Amino acid sequence: MPLSSFASYVVPAAAVLNVCGSGVYALRTLRGSVRPNPVTWLLWTLAPGVAFAAQVAHHAGLSAITTLSVGLGPLLVCLCALSRPELRSTRPPPAELCCAGLCVGALVGWWLTADPDTALALSILADGCAALPTVVKCYRYPETEERTAYTLMAVSAAVTLLTLSAWTFAAAGFSCYLVALYATLLVLLRGRSARPGLDALQP
Repeated sequence: MPLSSFASYVVPAAAVLNVCGSGVYALRTLRGSVRPNPVTWLLWTLAPGVAFAAQVAHHAGLSAITTLSVGLGPLLVCLCALSRPELRSTRPPPAELCCAGLCVGALVGWWLTADPDTALALSILADGCAALPTVVKCYRYPETEERTAYTLMAVSAAVTLLTLSAWTFAAAGFSCYLVALYATLLVLLRGRSARPGLDALQP
């Protein structure tokens, strides 16, 4: 099967996997078994939208579908989080607001440049800044997170990379970043769950 035909089936399936991962997280948010970081998940709805626009402008092809799904999933999580009073009333600490400011600054940078590669790089930076609060939370409070969701998201990004016919920054940059991000979150969650009681040793 030609790579283009293979990709036409696999990339949408990868996008569905990503949405399913967010769906699992959203469902468990409704049940109260996980507590999404509001700053991360709200900003995660914005940064991928910038990346998607940059990929479309650069004619990145089907890989842009995965990027779009990365933004739609967090939107679902945000809507579910708003239904829970304890999450709706949470006030982000200054460090998280700083991450949000960096994220918004990177997004503003996208509007100031006409270069799609620069826009994509800024969107990756923005998404990374948005992810920082959740990275910290995965280390400190792994019991409030959901590994299945991040696993599905990592698989989705990895499968998208397998379909690329040309490894350009426009086509592969955001998916490579996503694989690295979700792998980091999973390593942190696995490491903390493998060391029960470690938090009691912290000052």
